[in-house]
Amino acid sequence: MTTRLSGNDFALQLIVQDGMFLRRFLQRVIARPELTILPVFCLYNYMCLILHESHRALGRIAPDLATSLAYDHAETIARARHSVKLYDDKAKEPAEVSAEFRRIIEQHRQEFLNNTWLPLARPLETDLGLWRFRGRLVSTSHTVSFFLGFPPERFEAEVLGARLRAVAVEVGRYVRAISDGLPWEGPSCLDTVRKADLRMQDVRAKRHYRGSFDPSLPEEVKASLTAMTCALNTLDVLLFEEAEHSAISLWKLRYITLHHVFSSLAKLDEQYGAGLRTPDRSVLREILDAPMTGLILQAHSGFRNTLVHYVPPRNVHEQLFLHQPFYGLLDAYFSDADARLLYEGLAGHTRHVASILDAWSRSCIP
Repeated sequence: MTTRLSGNDFALQLIVQDGMFLRRFLQRVIARPELTILPVFCLYNYMCLILHESHRALGRIAPDLATSLAYDHAETIARARHSVKLYDDKAKEPAEVSAEFRRIIEQHRQEFLNNTWLPLARPLETDLGLWRFRGRLVSTSHTVSFFLGFPPERFEAEVLGARLRAVAVEVGRYVRAISDGLPWEGPSCLDTVRKADLRMQDVRAKRHYRGSFDPSLPEEVKASLTAMTCALNTLDVLLFEEAEHSAISLWKLRYITLHHVFSSLAKLDEQYGAGLRTPDRSVLREILDAPMTGLILQAHSGFRNTLVHYVPPRNVHEQLFLHQPFYGLLDAYFSDADARLLYEGLAGHTRHVASILDAWSRSCIP
């Protein structure tokens, strides 16, 4: 017999799944601190998204529990949570988001360039850090600044690590309480991470962006496209081995990320698409014209909002069941065929788009 879920039970099921996913991850962070700074700041904005939104949801459905789970660093966590939206942030115009990337680029230049006393050595100075996981770009210092809100002077390892750990402690305390007594134990993506998988490289930002994407795009737009590439590569290569044990949480994170990336790309296409070279415009159209992309972008806002905010609207409560794919939420908003396509094909589409953006990011490198 299929068990029907109330709206509150549905929200609690998602919160529990996300809590167990984060607890497995953070347990490995504690066990393997020498390898975890990169994975932590690749997942930092997702951790903050889960903490911030689940706590808000609990404030509606279990206020006493929410009060007991109050946490520090709320402003920092909210800032990181909103960064997931990229150009899809309704509180900001696209030009404001581009301006934020421009500010980050200029701050890093001022901080890291023209510091050596020897003029001949200045061309060797660098102002952009690149982090790769198994050959794929998963973060840059500009991306970290955008997603985490870190100023450039905080990129010294000891300061970066301390700030990351401070928020990780808050997230860890929160998810321990959420997952206490639940069967959260299991493999984590960090189980297979080795030192050889991680590589850091310092480069000159102007030279790096000159060799990425379409030459006509402004540097700050290339930085934003790089952030999208990093987000999708993180989901595709860093978290890929989590899929079996964290299917619901990963499906949710993939959908949310793809939704915001596609919406952001559509806005960039409106502004810059006509000026792109033919091959570059074809790359963008390949992503935006894909049927799966259309399915994700055309979805009812109630679907995306439920994934983010946990509590479903009343008009879908009767369609929520414990043992259906994504607890019946897909069937409440999509036809049977589209629900099945979306549920089964999202990981593959994430991989496909990640590989396209990754290749486009290197398309101008000589």
